[in-house]
Amino acid sequence: MLMSFPTRTHIYSLAPVGWALRAAGHEVRYVGQRNPSEVDPFLQTGLDAMWTGGDFDIAKHRHYAEPGDGTEENYFPLSEARPEKLTDAFVSEAYETTTAMIQYLNRDRLLSETLRFARQWKPDLIVWDPLMYAAPMIAKVVGAAHMRMLYAQDQNARVHFEYEKLKARRPDVSWPDPLADWMSEWLGRHGCEFDEDLRFGMASIDPSLACVRFPLDVNYIPVRFVPVNKPLAVPDWVFQRPEKPRVLLTLGVSNRQVHGVEQASVTDLLEGLGDLDIEVIATFDKTQLSSVARIPDNVRAEAFVPMNEVLASCSAIVHQGGGATIGNAVVNGVPQLLVPGTIWSERASAVAQEKRGYGLFLDLEDATAERVRACVVRLLEEPSFRQNAVEVQREMLATPTLADIVPDLEAAAAGRRQAVAAGV
Repeated sequence: MLMSFPTRTHIYSLAPVGWALRAAGHEVRYVGQRNPSEVDPFLQTGLDAMWTGGDFDIAKHRHYAEPGDGTEENYFPLSEARPEKLTDAFVSEAYETTTAMIQYLNRDRLLSETLRFARQWKPDLIVWDPLMYAAPMIAKVVGAAHMRMLYAQDQNARVHFEYEKLKARRPDVSWPDPLADWMSEWLGRHGCEFDEDLRFGMASIDPSLACVRFPLDVNYIPVRFVPVNKPLAVPDWVFQRPEKPRVLLTLGVSNRQVHGVEQASVTDLLEGLGDLDIEVIATFDKTQLSSVARIPDNVRAEAFVPMNEVLASCSAIVHQGGGATIGNAVVNGVPQLLVPGTIWSERASAVAQEKRGYGLFLDLEDATAERVRACVVRLLEEPSFRQNAVEVQREMLATPTLADIVPDLEAAAAGRRQAVAAGV
């Protein structure tokens, strides 16, 4: 059973493990809420889907749940990891904000309807999106094994461990644990108790590079990243050898879909690349381009491109730091300029990639056209970036595939069944 936050990036992130299990002969099904505007991504995976918990219309969620005018100032910067910023008040608020978000996305109706279905279907294993905490609780009640499948850096775990460090250095304060309290209350209704593996799964399947993985006390299973696109006919130009260095410019889709904002300036990014002797493929739609006075002559603007295929011919990529975008760039050995957002784990990942030597990053406030231009020139002209990008590409391709770990997932499911049968 797969449980995903119902938007494209999250749905696609779980698809490869579903395919690996399905190819091994197992019955696989997405179970969870239906987002009316994002039904197609479920269907595009080729896996079954079962709706529980009612509709979760993300556009309505954004309109009614977020205060203010929809700008980034209304979102708590969960990706902040700079030590000087992690004050006691910040860490405490980060943990409370994370818990409130989890509770909002895992309401009682989703929990009760999914539990009812799970009791009938009897899944042996639940693989869950890091936002879908309904999954481990339901797994606990029905006696199933459960694993998280990460789609970006493990922000939930990092915030938790920062909070644990805060509690250790301030023992004079009685610190609450709202996540454990909420899970304990629901589990208690069903005759179960909270245990620590419900926070991060019995294990966490992680398709990211070692250099961007937080050094946390979590049972990570590294796997090779699998690019996923929606089914489409790939246009001919994608396979034509570019006459000039080709640079992909993208801000992903998550901010547009989930938050309704772009944090980086589309105008500055285009202006920064517009006067270079390169070919720019910009994945911007009409809304993103509405504030742009002029699209430079060297820019091909496309609302959507098959990222993995386009990157095969790219010399660099400029992007916002999303997990799937990083993964696609890594498996293609492409140097990266990251202009990270603040909503999830983007900045910490950007810092790690620059340190590893295959990328550069600019904070949002520093991402002027001039600085974007200078960084891209470095990526194109300094050989070390391409050399290091090829090194990390080889590192990723040497990582076990999801097919390789299917026996481990089967063993976890069997072990859980035996433990339940023995009353453990």
